[in-house]
Amino acid sequence: MRSLRWGEFGNAAVRQMANVQPGETLLVLADTWTDMDVAEACLVAGLNAGADAQLLVIPRMDPTDTTEFNESITGALVGADVILGVCPTMFMEKDAVRVARENGARVTATDVIGMEDFALEGITGVDYQRMNEIAERIGEIWIKTRHCKVTSPAGTDIEFSLLDRPIDIGNGMVSKPGESNFFPGISVANAPIESTINGTLVVDGNIPPGRLVRSPVTVRIENGVIAEITGGADAAALRSHFERTGDPIATHLCHFTLGLNPRARTSGSIHQDEHVLGAITFGFGEQDPGFGGDVPPCGVHCDLVLTTGTIECDGQILCKDNELNADLGLGGLS
Repeated sequence: MRSLRWGEFGNAAVRQMANVQPGETLLVLADTWTDMDVAEACLVAGLNAGADAQLLVIPRMDPTDTTEFNESITGALVGADVILGVCPTMFMEKDAVRVARENGARVTATDVIGMEDFALEGITGVDYQRMNEIAERIGEIWIKTRHCKVTSPAGTDIEFSLLDRPIDIGNGMVSKPGESNFFPGISVANAPIESTINGTLVVDGNIPPGRLVRSPVTVRIENGVIAEITGGADAAALRSHFERTGDPIATHLCHFTLGLNPRARTSGSIHQDEHVLGAITFGFGEQDPGFGGDVPPCGVHCDLVLTTGTIECDGQILCKDNELNADLGLGGLS
């Protein structure tokens, strides 16, 4: 049963998410923490799709590790048409992946650890098309939003402008040269205008290196940059995380994301937690060029997740208590 389950996952990952075509060079990227049943299922699915598929296993890297890949790993990545990552290593920020994308490679990734059920049900057990339509509708609203305010029962109170910033729909699917994504989706994101980001986040969900907080962490933001982190042991751990990066840009807020998948549950898996319907994520550090933001280059990235909150866009409530506003055309997810 286990092999059949991951076989179904592998087919969905290769054909639906990565859109692998016959004759393409597919690199399945795993690391030493990856469940090899998952990696091998993706390899087999790639071969069955007619791809020239290879599996590469690399040493697992800590999220704060800014070391670049060696020549052999870089060569494999740069030589691929499609890169399918199934590992906890945050490889998207590496130079080799940037070069691969510049050369036209498509890249999509996931980490099933801690979200084994969601890895499959989040793709096959939900109305993916409706999620995507809602993400597009939210994008239409956000790109016109001059004043966005996010509050939460835990104490979050932060404001920023989203006006004219590009929208990123994280549906996990890549079909165009240079595209990158994460799956299962779907989430919608953009980069708030950095100089307008001011206020306080009270994080009650996920923090680095990918776990739930034991008590809320308060993060004060001034002009898009973390000014202060307060709280108990989790706050100290978060401060230590940023210090270990050795890069001050790691504290710059680089994206704002809303989760849309009704099959996701808060679990401690960073990927699943940020895709919970109504969960709100703020990213820091490395900013994908597609966001069109002003955050300088950075070799690391992390996400802070609020389990719930209220999002107001120019005075209209878009989402509250993990429910979308149907009056704005955002109904139909269950």
